[in-house]
Amino acid sequence: MLTAMAPELSRRLAARYVGFVGFLRENGMQVASDYGVDALRVAEQSGQFDASLLRWNLRALLCSRAEDWRRFDGLFDAYFLPPNRQKTVETHAGGAGQVDLAGEAGGLRDSSDGTPLASAGGTDGDDTDGATAQHGASLDEALDQADFRHLHQPEELQALDALMRQFARRLRLLALRREQCASAGRRIDLARTIRRSIAHGGMPLDLAWRKPRTQRPRLVLLLDVSRSMSLYSFFYLRLARALSLLLTDVHCFLYHTRLVGVAEALRDPDAWRAQERLQLLSAGWAGGTRIGDCLNEFNQRHAGPLLHARTAVIIVSDGYDTGAPEQLVSALVALRRRARRVVWLNPLASRPGYTPSSAGMQAALPHLDLFAPGSDLASIARVLPQLMQALH
Repeated sequence: MLTAMAPELSRRLAARYVGFVGFLRENGMQVASDYGVDALRVAEQSGQFDASLLRWNLRALLCSRAEDWRRFDGLFDAYFLPPNRQKTVETHAGGAGQVDLAGEAGGLRDSSDGTPLASAGGTDGDDTDGATAQHGASLDEALDQADFRHLHQPEELQALDALMRQFARRLRLLALRREQCASAGRRIDLARTIRRSIAHGGMPLDLAWRKPRTQRPRLVLLLDVSRSMSLYSFFYLRLARALSLLLTDVHCFLYHTRLVGVAEALRDPDAWRAQERLQLLSAGWAGGTRIGDCLNEFNQRHAGPLLHARTAVIIVSDGYDTGAPEQLVSALVALRRRARRVVWLNPLASRPGYTPSSAGMQAALPHLDLFAPGSDLASIARVLPQLMQALH
């Protein structure tokens, strides 16, 4: 039994199955976060070493739609088979209510979550097709995890743009396919119905229903384009454009010593015209940074109509602020009163030995829901899907 195992092994197993539920949710399956505890109990009762039995039991528990049933095998293999696994690391900020990236079970998260389907290698087909798919997946994974400051070649930028659009489409599906429990409806919640049938000897007498949600989450991006961020600003603008074109409620601002709204320019379907509009708007690009002043300007001019209970504010900056730390603190406190989540992505945080030692970062940390690395697309892809789910 799991309770008889060593505490460390028990913790790792719990994190493994909670991480699997999170991985399914990241890839568009409609699975409640608290199913991680149920998955652990199923694994405990059916055994950890019979892969076929474990696969069937978890499928019966976690799949509530025919589409999820068909996709489950590929997701199961992508997460549990060793060749498809990669390590993920997130840094949580203390002091404020944190975004729960692991669901329930005490906040446990598997340290080796499966990769998104966009980066996972294929397992079907003949040898030639398999080799081609594996090569393509390897290239995508390399770009997915490459630090933005090392990408310069045109073919790399084009491939990265394609990955960004693919990631934005995945977020769009995540936003569209939300459902909630209901007392009646047209869609049966299979997993909840099965759980309820236990009280009736396995007979599904008490049906559980689901209905679509109409709520849409909102993202507000505040991108630092100062001189110290010049190696990353360009790539975040490309990502912001991909998100703005595919998601309905994304609002983007650039800041350095002043704040500029660029949401309309990013949505321009003509890429060249969008670039020209951004150049006209962003006078002072690669200058100094006054993060606190710019966030205060956002609070005064834009926060009222933009921020509500389903809004996440994502600040992208290295934290080097020439303004007073007290100004930054007051701005973040005001943001947290209005928004559902305040997240800070720092491209420097993924570098070995990094510590948030700047005055701006030290002042900001206690007032954030999440502080995470943001130097590559993989780091961003580990944060945004869970953040979108938290906003529903």
